Amino acid sequence: MITSISQKKKDLRKILFLKRKNIKKKTKNYFNVTLFDELRHKINFETITSVASFISIKSEFPTNDLNKHIMQMNKILSLPKIEPNTEILIFRQYQDNDELNLGKFNIPEPSITKKKVFPELIFVPCLGFDFNGYRIGYGGGYYDKTFAHLKKNNFKFYTVGIAFDDQKIIEVPTEDFDYKLDYVLTEKKLYSCL
Repeated sequence: MITSISQKKKDLRKILFLKRKNIKKKTKNYFNVTLFDELRHKINFETITSVASFISIKSEFPTNDLNKHIMQMNKILSLPKIEPNTEILIFRQYQDNDELNLGKFNIPEPSITKKKVFPELIFVPCLGFDFNGYRIGYGGGYYDKTFAHLKKNNFKFYTVGIAFDDQKIIEVPTEDFDYKLDYVLTEKKLYSCL
């Protein structure tokens, strides 16, 4: 019996969830400013005004220091919000100490009243990633659909996966709609996938 790509991804997600949980327990250092600076130079960060990130949950790579660093650099920080009745993420402005609401999947999201933003740099959570820039997420396809939507509307942006270094795998099973990341930032290395 031939296993479908979607089934391979589903099986891989189970393995990667457990792996990530164990990685987080033994990892002490997360956000690496030196590697972030390396990314800044590669993408001409000074010309970017708006950056999207996310609030990490459970065993995800912690984004608190990353998000603070972005705001300290006077960039507009936005967070994804799943808009009702769509499969597309809308990025809404976030400022430190803004109240967040638990959205779909219990993910902290900004209020619908917050300003809509079109980011030029988007940080993306990863369960796993490969050296070609493909990531495995949670299976909803929200980021892939959002990136396709933004590209279709001629928005220009960089995508950077956020993960622990030990989350890299040899190859992520891919389908036509899977979006390739530009970079992956870990606690140990910046991977260029361009």
